[in-house]
Amino acid sequence: MEFASPLTQAVLLKRYKRFLAEIVINNQEHRVIYCPNVGAMTGCDILGSRIWFSHSSNPRRKFPDTWELVEVDAGYLVCVNTQNSTELVVEGIQKGIITEFQDYTEVNLSNVELIDHDFDLSLSKEDAQQAADTCFVNINSVTLGDEIHRGFFPDAPTDKGVAQLKGLIHAKELGYRAVLMYCVQHTGISRLFPADHIDPKYGSLLRQALIAGVEILAYRVDITLNEMHLEMPIEVCIPARMICSSRL
Repeated sequence: MEFASPLTQAVLLKRYKRFLAEIVINNQEHRVIYCPNVGAMTGCDILGSRIWFSHSSNPRRKFPDTWELVEVDAGYLVCVNTQNSTELVVEGIQKGIITEFQDYTEVNLSNVELIDHDFDLSLSKEDAQQAADTCFVNINSVTLGDEIHRGFFPDAPTDKGVAQLKGLIHAKELGYRAVLMYCVQHTGISRLFPADHIDPKYGSLLRQALIAGVEILAYRVDITLNEMHLEMPIEVCIPARMICSSRL
């Protein structure tokens, strides 16, 4: 996928009110832009970081500029715009990059619901005859990484993530295929772990989902200043015992 507009480089001054960021362009112009990320953004909101933003021509937007990328330690690029993750996954399905989904002919993104549970998308096989021919998918965006190439999810306690897992477990119990997809939007991550030290409730339920038969996948995104696309699968490491210490 391409960005909504050519990206402009700036320096981050601060993120505040969760959805806003103050930046400076060319060491002169101060500006407030929209931050499309409700997470903690640990490691991605450091004063002085190089960032890139897109611009919307929509006259009704109060803040027409959107924070897209940040450069973190060792020069890795991270896409902080979590709203891109579903589009990236759908593009990966359509291009055959996600080999686990190659048997499906239809991708449904609208009104994906199953008995009070919402999903990011559903996949169906041609002439589907039984529940197992339909796959329900929830997608999470990963931006938290460390210096030894480990990624972690979530980066803050997540009620939404817990609800997603409960929905996938329920879908599996009803005979459907259920998949949790991590869209890793950090070019320096090569392995993914549950962030038990941040949200042990999520970590516990993730293990229950795995036992229930929910499939857990992670694909890393290749990021340039012009475009992004799903690049390759990475290993998901879920220790049998939870790791709840903050020192990993």
